[in-house]
Formats: sequence, C-alpha cells, structure tokens
Amino acid sequence: MNILIADDERPARGELHHILSHLESGATFFEATNGQQVLACLDAESIDVIFLDINMPGMSGLAVAATIMEQVSPPLIVFATAYDVHAVRAFELAAVDYVVKPIAEDRLAQTMVRIRRILADQDPRAGKQGAVRSYLHEQTVTGHLAKLWAERENKTGVLVDYQDILWVVAEEKRVYVQIAEDAPLIVRYTLKELEERLLPHNIVRVHKAYLVNLNKIAEIVPWFSGTYQLRMADAFATEIPMSRQYAKVLKERLG
Repeated sequence: MNILIADDERPARGELHHILSHLESGATFFEATNGQQVLACLDAESIDVIFLDINMPGMSGLAVAATIMEQVSPPLIVFATAYDVHAVRAFELAAVDYVVKPIAEDRLAQTMVRIRRILADQDPRAGKQGAVRSYLHEQTVTGHLAKLWAERENKTGVLVDYQDILWVVAEEKRVYVQIAEDAPLIVRYTLKELEERLLPHNIVRVHKAYLVNLNKIAEIVPWFSGTYQLRMADAFATEIPMSRQYAKVLKERLG
C-alpha cells in the first residue's frame, strides 16, 4: 500500500507516519507539506490513500481534494483536522474517514481496517469516491473553494484563482481559461459546468462560447443590432462579443 501524508507541520507528519508504520508495516510512505507537493507526488507515484490535512496554508485541503477528484482513478482520502469531532460531520460521507488531531492509535487502526476493506472491494470504493466528488462539488458551487485546476499545452498543471480569470472560451471542442497575458490554459470542464461553478464569483456567460469576469471588463461598446463588444482590461484590450440575449442579464447584474 502506498500512503501519502500531507501536512505542513513536521511533527504532525512524523506522528502519523510513526503510527501508520506500525499499523501497516508493508506500506511505502510519501510526504508533502503543501498542495502543490501533493499534486506533484500523485503525478509521479501510484498512491492508494492520502491522509490530507484540511488546514494547509495556501491551497487548502479541500482545494487539494477537489483537484485530486478530477483524476480518473483518484486515491482514497482521509481528512485530518484539529477540529472537534462535531465540526467534521460534514466529512463523514465525503471521505473514506477522518481523524482528529492529536491522533489516537486505536482510532487510526479503525481507519486502516476500513481502508483495507475498500481497497479490496472496488464497488464500495467507486461509491465512496462518488460521494467525495458530490461533496466537493457542493463546496465549489457554494463558493467555499475558489481555485480551478488547468493545464498548459505541455500538460503542466496550473492552479488558477477564480479572481485571476479574465475569460473562459469554448472553441474546437475544448474549453480554455485566459489569465493575464499567458497562453490560454486547458480545463476539463464544459462551459455549462464552469458557468454554474463561477457565477458566484462574478464570472458570467455573455455569449454561447464565452464566460467573462465582470471585474476584468474595461469597456462595454455598443455594436450591431443590440449586441455589444466587451473590451477587457488586459494588455491587448481584447474584445469579446456579447450576445443580445445576455446583454439584458448583464445590465441587470451591473445595475
């Protein structure tokens, strides 16, 4: 079994490693101190289960989990938290398990029994992963997660803050996100999926092929037959078409 321990605090990683090495003597262990290291490890190694601290700085444990669940065959996730047990009930259905710091060995032993059982039976594992995806989707839609996983053309992963998005465009059966003056980034969502996810963050549909960050519009220019051109606040003053059907909605949203 390959186990990844993700926590920004060395004593916490050491404690978990020590206990797990006794409970699963044949396991191979990997460690990460932040979200980017977690994703790099998952890209390089075949991980069966990840013990994931919820409160890592920068990219939170939930944001990491949301990114992990975009993989075809993600590892099992066990959330680790310092919160009281009543505060983590939300995770009970969304993860294989959770452990509360300071971690008790008997509690962790129960977790490992559950993990072995799930790894041995693929059907319950698939059902549990579906529960994780549903929970994280809910967190994303309600605005608790504000990062989007994207890729460069060379397959390098990029974690994008919603507030940095200029626009999203669908073309040639692919969806791209534009940030700053960089080359467009590929995302593995449909425009409709992103519309739902990004709407609470003022990124709205303005055309059948475009979502635009309202905070990044420099000018709205009248065009033909009730249509408009949106001039974006990027270095190139990029112009994006706005369909007539979305103009009214945008006007109402902008007041």
